[in-house]
Amino acid sequence: MTAPRESGQAHKALLTGARIDSHTRELLERSCGDCHSEATRYPWYSFVVPVSWWIRRDVAQGRLHLDLSNWDQYSLVRKQRSLSEIANQVKDREMPLREYVWLHPSAELSPSDVDSIFAWTQVERARLIADSQR
Repeated sequence: MTAPRESGQAHKALLTGARIDSHTRELLERSCGDCHSEATRYPWYSFVVPVSWWIRRDVAQGRLHLDLSNWDQYSLVRKQRSLSEIANQVKDREMPLREYVWLHPSAELSPSDVDSIFAWTQVERARLIADSQR
């Protein structure tokens, strides 16, 4: 059972302003959204001390590094760097974190999921570069 998202309020859509197909957006929401957006879903065990401290720290650090809810506020350079990091982290299987996938098996990315995310990052990064040169 998963608790409602933080504070029960509506949150901004992930990757606002990015050109992304619905399948890839769903992959990122499913596998990255809990730690890298304002749309975190806290499961029941996230309210039990000391686990709650660990989870809240991880979510805060994840958002600090990359918050997909604030994509539209990032500078062009930060978006380009973030896309490169997403591509590398997913391709190298460093994200989503192994311990997260153990607790959330639906977050696991298949090889085709990795390929989809990687391909999107490359196309989106190229688009951003091209748009900035116009």
